[in-house]
Amino acid sequence: MKKNILFYLVFTSFIFSQTQIFFQITKNLVEKADTFLIFKVEKNDFINKLVETISQDLKFSGYFNIEGVKFTDDIEKTKKEIVTQIFITGEQKQQMINIKVSDGFEKSILYENSYKLSGEPRFLGHIISDDIVEKLTGKPGIAKSKILFISDKTGKKQIYQIDYDGFNLKQITNLDYLVNYPRYLEKNKIVFVSYQDGWPKLAKIDISSGKIENFIAKPGLNACVFPLKKTREIVLVLSVSGNPEIYLADFEGNIKKRLTDNRKIDSSPSFSPDGKLITFVSDRDGKPQIYIMDRDGYGVRRISYISGYCTSPLFSPDGNFIAYIYSEGGVFGLAIYDLNTKRTRTIPNLNCEEIWWAPNSRHIVYSKIDKKQSLMIIDIFTKEIRTLIAGEFNSSSPNWFLIE
Repeated sequence: MKKNILFYLVFTSFIFSQTQIFFQITKNLVEKADTFLIFKVEKNDFINKLVETISQDLKFSGYFNIEGVKFTDDIEKTKKEIVTQIFITGEQKQQMINIKVSDGFEKSILYENSYKLSGEPRFLGHIISDDIVEKLTGKPGIAKSKILFISDKTGKKQIYQIDYDGFNLKQITNLDYLVNYPRYLEKNKIVFVSYQDGWPKLAKIDISSGKIENFIAKPGLNACVFPLKKTREIVLVLSVSGNPEIYLADFEGNIKKRLTDNRKIDSSPSFSPDGKLITFVSDRDGKPQIYIMDRDGYGVRRISYISGYCTSPLFSPDGNFIAYIYSEGGVFGLAIYDLNTKRTRTIPNLNCEEIWWAPNSRHIVYSKIDKKQSLMIIDIFTKEIRTLIAGEFNSSSPNWFLIE
């Protein structure tokens, strides 16, 4: 058994007398729980894909070390033959599968639920694994999440969508003009930078219908959109005044307020999850650095001091971190600023540029600079990296999101 593994149950009463179970794996979130999966099922293609997906999703979550998967006629007998920290079992009963998560030593049940064996097996596997992760860790699962990005796969840059695990690649746009920087807005709507008329304006596309309409098209630059569903607001960069400045707008494209007024360049804004703070890039001190300001544009303070070039800041969805890119000796790395401790740690030599957080505030997708731009995913705690997309075409401008 690995050391420093702490399991505990926290029972919290809610209005509807529901109980939530939280599972914590060491404070630094580097250790993983040894986990074994056991299934009593009728094996077929559906079941094989389901089990494979659950196992891979739990591995990709960063919390579990999957030691093995077994199919058996007697779950309890098989469990006695295995020593592990966590058991995840699935028992088929007609068209349902009962999933149990139990402590391998104390034998207590940590989570239990039944699921109908229907639909697409990979999606059902995503549902099950996300439920397990959320109930045991208190953090949202990412198995059902998707990533928007730009690719020149067809010879021209267009918007694509892919599942977080690299499945179901889908082309969203097929336009005769350049598009870039897609951002999921709400209800299958994407905002992106359009060069339809030869200059950067913001357009909006409905994924389900393919309908495209103008969103914000002020004279000059329209770019760097960051939407916040909680307040139905966006921050963006406009150069309507002659210099790139940060503005506040709503989801209908109405400009509400100008937030910066500086002779230098202010860009790449993003909201904190509660909408009270905005982080952004500015060269007001001579070189690009990371700043935070209040949502009204006041209280500006600098947070980056590790490099002469820092860019692309993003608040984590849980509000605990700001991730940004920094340069060291001409090579780009990832910096993680902790808003609680005010300390910064770095993951160097990634050759990374555009980044986006996963909904779980643990993983980041980034575009890797190489002969061809590829999309990579990194766990900021274990520093494990997996390739999402790599090939003979360029992939860039990722945006990680959960479909409603």
